[in-house]
Order: sequence, then structure tokens, then C-alpha cells
Amino acid sequence: MPKIIDADKLKKLEIEIFKKTGFKEQDAKIIAESLIYSDLRGIESHGISNLPIYVKRAKLGLYNLSGDINVLNLDKDIPLLLIDGNNTMGQIAAYKSVEPLLNKAKKSGIAAAFIGRTNHCGSLGFYGNIVADNGCIFIGMTNAPASMAPWGGKVKFVGTNPLCITIPYNDQVINLDMATSTVAKGKIYVELSKGNKIPDNWALNADGKPTTDPKEALKGTLYPLGGYKGFGLAMLIDIIAGLLTGSSWGPDVGSLHNALDRGQDLGIVFIAINISELMPINEYNEKITRYIEKMKSVPKSDDNNEIMFPGEPELRRIEERLKNGVPINDQTYEEVIKIAKEYDIDFEE
Repeated sequence: MPKIIDADKLKKLEIEIFKKTGFKEQDAKIIAESLIYSDLRGIESHGISNLPIYVKRAKLGLYNLSGDINVLNLDKDIPLLLIDGNNTMGQIAAYKSVEPLLNKAKKSGIAAAFIGRTNHCGSLGFYGNIVADNGCIFIGMTNAPASMAPWGGKVKFVGTNPLCITIPYNDQVINLDMATSTVAKGKIYVELSKGNKIPDNWALNADGKPTTDPKEALKGTLYPLGGYKGFGLAMLIDIIAGLLTGSSWGPDVGSLHNALDRGQDLGIVFIAINISELMPINEYNEKITRYIEKMKSVPKSDDNNEIMFPGEPELRRIEERLKNGVPINDQTYEEVIKIAKEYDIDFEE
């Protein structure tokens, strides 16, 4: 049975662990906010399950703990930002890029931030929410360690390279946050930690055969989402987020879990579109409300009770988990508590 932990207590524990690991308090809060964002929404692959590997990498000196990033062309009067992530944790580089991105978007109507030389940044929707809360549409993407073969190949070359689009919807957000593989690789690590098998359409083993064993899946390759379409998306995101940011790409991107001798050197791209430059916000809110109402009024299939927009199930899960607590599988809980004890952090469930 998973442990059920109060969300505020969990976030405080995460902040204390990251502070003890050597991160500045401000940066520890950023990382913890990213993790709790995911766990409240049920995105276990990007939540506290990653805390042990983040701490391990920090202890090995694989992150720049200063938290400093460098905006290389801030003085140029163009809506493009080129940012050196300086091998900080991905959450820190990504979060600290949002403010200059929004400033550019408010001035120019649209802006893009190309963030290079950084690491795994958690759920892209975390940053999408911030951008949407500031009246902008968000498009985000990042490359990742190789886990999918080129379409027609049998050796992994590109990562799960996620794409996220977030738009404001009155006091909520519509949020599509997806891997370009059938599932995010982190979900396989989660099922492994639970001792579960995986569906046979998630991955192939090293021999190119479908597998339900997460260990074998991690040795093999993941299925691209929608066949060649998923690979095509992953490849183009790899070029835009990896190559254009001056970061590694393809099989040269470092693995979060296995490349424990260097930073991951991956890239992230954020785009912000200022809605008010296209139409008044009140008009936009009226139109998007009508759109969602019409969509939800479409006749439902026999086995479906409700039509929901992307991100709506996760929004509902937040309410339930804020009230009842966040479930954490036994292995992850034990690993996190072990780290807390090593740091002499008292934690009461």
C-alpha cells in the first residue's frame, strides 16, 4: 500500500532535503514546487520519485549548485533569448528563464527562450502554468536521453522529447503535456519501483520484442507515439531544443539515471505568446469559454460519461490530493526517508 502524505508536509520535506544537499533555499523551493506540482496531478514519473536520483547526482557534483544562469543576448532588442543553463538543475534553469521570457513577450507580443547546457527539468506544464497565469500561451519542449529508435531502426537514438502547450482558460488552464513516446520513460521507472509489469505496447526489449518487464524495457527502446509520427516529432524537438541551444542531441544526451559522470547537457525551448496583442483578454475569455462549452456538449460515446479538456483530469486530482494527501509508493518513500535520516531531518507523516 502506498503511503499517503499531506502535500504541504511533503513539500517542506523536499525543500529541507534539497537545502541539506547544498542548494540555495530559493532553488530548493523551485525544485520542490516542481515535484509537488507533478505529484498533486498524479504525474508520478516527474514527482518525488525523482528526488533520490537528483540528490545522488548533486552529491556526485554533477550539478552546478550556484543556481546561476547566463542570458547571453539580453541586451539585443529581439524577441529571442539565448540562455546558458550553466549545468544547473533543469528546474532552476527553466524557472529562471520564465521571467525574462515573459518580459520579452509583453514587449514584442511573442518571445522564445532557448536554454542550453542544463538537465532534466521535470514537468513542462509547471512552467506552462506560470506563463498562462500571465496571460500568455505557452509552448515548451525539451530533448532527453535516447530511448527511441529512428522509425525503421532498432537502436535508440532520440529521447522521449516532450511537448507541452498550455493556454489560459479563465481561472484555470488547458494543458497538453505529452511525451513523444507512448509513455514517458519515467513511468517505466515508477512501475519498476512498484514491482509492477508494464503494458506490452510501451516498450521493446533489447532484441526488439514487446516486453512487460520494466527492467527489459529500460534495456531496450520505447514505442514512439503514433508510430513514425511520434518519432518525427521527437526528432524535430531534438533539433530545436538540443542542436539550436548548443546542447547535446541524439544519443549524446546524458542519462538522468545512468550517466553518473557528467551533466546531461540537454536543451529546453519555451515560447510565450501574449494574447492581449491578438485580442482583448475579455474577448478571449468569452471565446474560449464558448469553445469548451460546445466541445463538452458533443454527444458522448456509450462508454463515456463526460468529455474533458486536456489537463482537466489532473486539475480534479489536485483537489482530491490537497484534501486527502499524496500517495507515494513504498520504495520511493523508503528512499526519501533514508535520505532525510542521513541529513538528520525529522519527518512526521
